[in-house]
Amino acid sequence: MIQLGERIQLNNFEELQPGELTILKKMIGNHANKFHDFKKLHITLKAVHKKEKSQKYQVNAMLEIGKKMFESESTHFNLFFTINEVLERLKKQFDETKD
Repeated sequence: MIQLGERIQLNNFEELQPGELTILKKMIGNHANKFHDFKKLHITLKAVHKKEKSQKYQVNAMLEIGKKMFESESTHFNLFFTINEVLERLKKQFDETKD
C-alpha cells in the first residue's frame, strides 16, 4: 500500500513504473483537492485480462467525506483514463449531494 499524505491510500500500485506512479500521484492529488474536507480517499488497482502486450485495469475508489461514503469503479485499457474516470465519478456524486 502507498500512502499519500494522511488521507489518501493506494492499493496494488507498487508494480507500476516510477514514471507512471509519479503522474498518477499528481492526478490523484489534483482531484483530491476538489474534495474539500474529505476524511479518506482509498483507491485500489486490479489488473484484469492480462495479456502479453496489453492489460485492462480495474480501479475501485472509495471517498469518505463527513459521514457520507461515495464509491466508484471503472475498467479500461488506459490506466490514466481509468483513474480519471473513477475520480470524476466520485466528484459528480459528491456534487450531487451538495445541492
